[in-house]
Amino acid sequence: MKHSKSIALVVAGLVAGLVLGSLGIASAATTTTTTAGPIAACGAQVGAAFRGAGARLADVLADLTGLSLTDIQAKRAAGESIASIAKAEGVDPDAVVDQALAARKAILDQRVAEGALTQAQADAAYAQMSERLSERVDSTATGRPAWAGAGAGRGRGCGAGSGACGACGVSAPVQ
Repeated sequence: MKHSKSIALVVAGLVAGLVLGSLGIASAATTTTTTAGPIAACGAQVGAAFRGAGARLADVLADLTGLSLTDIQAKRAAGESIASIAKAEGVDPDAVVDQALAARKAILDQRVAEGALTQAQADAAYAQMSERLSERVDSTATGRPAWAGAGAGRGRGCGAGSGACGACGVSAPVQ
């Protein structure tokens, strides 16, 4: 009899702990913010589209200068910025940014036409990209910038059907 009371008390304590813990987690998760931005937050997954369309700064620089991506990556690893490489090759850094933005705008326009983004989201993303690419072209840092986030997509807490992104309730900017 004493043993069954002990078991009942332990079970009741575990159940109470689970219920209270779940309530605490649920209430803490009511607001979600991210630095990934409006595009990533809505599951539009344009990063792969940008890479595929040659809309990265390195891709555009390679196109405008004739340098290989391997050469550009080596120069970047040695501490050069996209702007300094462009200037050394006789290309205006602004032309690199402009071409990258034009390619990205075409992708955003396509996503709007497909219904994956609203025009307001695309406009906000384009404004953010304009600012960040203009800064990034002069940067000597390599790899993902701090504001780029983890690159989360389907299965990693973001994307279509995700509770974190749902109806684009996530508030943040984009690259």
